[in-house]
Amino acid sequence: MSNNEESECKYTWNDYVYIKNNAPELFHPGEIGVICGMSKIKFEETAKKYHSKIGDWIYTIEFGDGSDIQVPEIYLEKYQDKDIRSRKT
Repeated sequence: MSNNEESECKYTWNDYVYIKNNAPELFHPGEIGVICGMSKIKFEETAKKYHSKIGDWIYTIEFGDGSDIQVPEIYLEKYQDKDIRSRKT
């Protein structure tokens, strides 16, 4: 990923995020995790898989137990309490 692309991201490495409650179940709504990767959607097939469109961002989210998933940006919001690694609401 280029520096220019990275500056387009809403989130960056080590940001804590909350997966919104309106996210489809496969994206773990209500969970909190940390950003450990990101990529821009470049193909229609990928966009469909993530309920997104070409040009949107997908983030790899790591949870407190070490597991991770990829979640589209539209289902994420910044989480401020860094003392909590993961929770289910």
